[in-house]
Amino acid sequence: MNRRQTPSRHRQTWASSLLLLLSLACAAQTNDLMPVPQKLSWNGERHRLDNRFVIAISGNPDARIYSEAGRFIQRLAERTGIFFKTWNVTPSDRPQNPGLRIRTESKGVVQQGMDESYRLEVRSGQVSLDAATDIGAIRGLETILQLIASDEKGYYLRGCHIEDRPRFPWRGLLISQPYHFMPIDVVKRTLDAMALVKMNVLHFYISDDQGYTIESKAYPKLHEKASGGPFFTHDQVREIIAYAAQRGIRIVPELDLPGHCTAILAAYPELASVKRDYVLQDHWGVFDPTMDPTREEVYLFLDTLLTEVASLFPDEYFHIGGDENTGRDWKRNDSIQRFMKAKGLRSTVALQNHFNRRVQAILAKSGKKTIGWDEVLMQEIDDSTAKARFHAGDFASLVLTDVPKDMVIQSWRGMEALLSSAKNGYRSILSKGFYIDLMQSTAYHYLNDPIPFRNDVIIPDSEANFNRFESEIMRKVKSGEKLLGPAEEALILGGEATMWTEHVTPETFDSRVWPRTAAIAERLWSPADVRDVADMYRRLDIVSIYLESVGSTHVKNAGMMLRRIAGTSDIGPLQELVGYLEPLKGYRRNAADNFTKYAPYTQLVDVAVADPKPLRSFAATVDAFLRQPAPGRANAIRTTLQRWQQLSSEVDRLGAGNPSLAPARAHAASLAEIASYLLAHTGWHKGDRGLSAPERKALSDLLLEAGKQKGYCTLGVVEPLRQLAR
Repeated sequence: MNRRQTPSRHRQTWASSLLLLLSLACAAQTNDLMPVPQKLSWNGERHRLDNRFVIAISGNPDARIYSEAGRFIQRLAERTGIFFKTWNVTPSDRPQNPGLRIRTESKGVVQQGMDESYRLEVRSGQVSLDAATDIGAIRGLETILQLIASDEKGYYLRGCHIEDRPRFPWRGLLISQPYHFMPIDVVKRTLDAMALVKMNVLHFYISDDQGYTIESKAYPKLHEKASGGPFFTHDQVREIIAYAAQRGIRIVPELDLPGHCTAILAAYPELASVKRDYVLQDHWGVFDPTMDPTREEVYLFLDTLLTEVASLFPDEYFHIGGDENTGRDWKRNDSIQRFMKAKGLRSTVALQNHFNRRVQAILAKSGKKTIGWDEVLMQEIDDSTAKARFHAGDFASLVLTDVPKDMVIQSWRGMEALLSSAKNGYRSILSKGFYIDLMQSTAYHYLNDPIPFRNDVIIPDSEANFNRFESEIMRKVKSGEKLLGPAEEALILGGEATMWTEHVTPETFDSRVWPRTAAIAERLWSPADVRDVADMYRRLDIVSIYLESVGSTHVKNAGMMLRRIAGTSDIGPLQELVGYLEPLKGYRRNAADNFTKYAPYTQLVDVAVADPKPLRSFAATVDAFLRQPAPGRANAIRTTLQRWQQLSSEVDRLGAGNPSLAPARAHAASLAEIASYLLAHTGWHKGDRGLSAPERKALSDLLLEAGKQKGYCTLGVVEPLRQLAR
């Protein structure tokens, strides 16, 4: 057996060496930039920075560029410690020898399809930034800040030539406000972070079963009775929109209709399909309350409400939800059933489509185009029928026939909807695979792509409950088949990360969004062939620090929370342990059904993050060792194992008498057990299959037990170590 494996081992080593060389070449080309520009070349020059550095702006820009140029100078000062003479940049400035010349051709408009392209030239004598619009210039300023480097002589900008534009026009992030409300300071620092990585759409999710979160002057009971407490006033909404527009970011609102509307019905129960007492939900899930789509009073209410909300948000798009309507309340209402029969509506999907068209007509009066989750388009048919139609190429029969072509489809349940949308002439946005609340690895999100067949992670998972033929799509992808032509691919606008805040508070929000979302931003901006995962992680660790410079709390809040949990500032061992832990992935945290809007989100699981750097480093060490079991690599693993034995006693000391640290003590004990076993059974030094069969079985059993969740966390080192037990 070992002889048969030897050639394979040599091939793996050769392939690994090649991958390493390719990764190093990629690192040299990308340097530390994220997202990677479309075209980038280095010229070896250095533009030195000192306090004489000033900016000259010419052309025909919008006024926003002057404020953003001033903010750029401020951030440059904070990064370098240079005392610049001023941070103010005004239209009247005419500096003689500017360090940075910005030229724009026209005023940018913050809208779908806005021109975000720019050209950047960094030379020793001057930096030139040319853009079609000021919005493109703002994107270029973010790139310049990532070019800062230093040596013994001081700080400089790395010389280069860049020609850049986004791959997709829609690069979004959803924040759901009803579950846990994110106040204005959280929203603003999120917008700053989005601008840093060149994202351009904030999907502002306003209402759900747990709350309606903006002021309504037309229907004040919505914020008085249905907000659940905090809400945004009209003035605050305008403030957020102006803040975003200053950074070239659109705000797209969503009112989820006709389901997910318990909050609206709690304020105005007469709009409901079923007469009952309506109170705000404090649990998470899918609930039955639904508006009655057969009554004109409902549409009169929505006409007034949607017109009011539309007047606040200047963007041309308005999201109407349309997801997860159980239809059960419609089936309970005899009047609704008679209406469906009279209108020839044979399913709740057909009735919802009737409702959607009425809502679209209302929003059209305000000049709005509508977006809906993929339920608004897809037919309600069984799996076998869907697969048969897919194989026959009959995509027209997979969708509803009377959905207006200007409706944008947001695919959250799988590639089926995205593919069907494009095949039937609908524009679409991909969110499946970008559900950052599910705590999946950054690599998973990074290899997910809005263009089918450039997507390495089209797999059924806990995000997707719509897998009627997704496995068939995956099979075709793996075989190299391409199902969309260029015109169909052009209908895919981009993608959107979704931060559903069931298990997120203002204190933990940033650590659930950043830095992973920076990798999604790169997927949506950079060339499709920028896919080196190792280089992505290298640059992500750098961008994580940049994100802190614009106010993100994704790193610093972890220490604060651990000090509070432990009741001491002596948290070094806990920080070390957390580096090996991950929160439960997918929807597994919901399984206990004991989390509500009022649960304490201040536990160890709320400090842990997806694929932390220490865990990634350990996994890489194990992987390298298994590819080539060199003594130095075995020693590195052994040193880590010895540290785990010490760590267990240190965590045990900190956690004694502290129930909140019981999960930490349990995970640390598991680390110590694993370490003790591997230090006592050293056959693994020879690589995989180095342990005897009984030893592998014992290790496998030990890892199985150690991998069980404790305190809604799992011990991430279990997965790489399973390779030793194969």
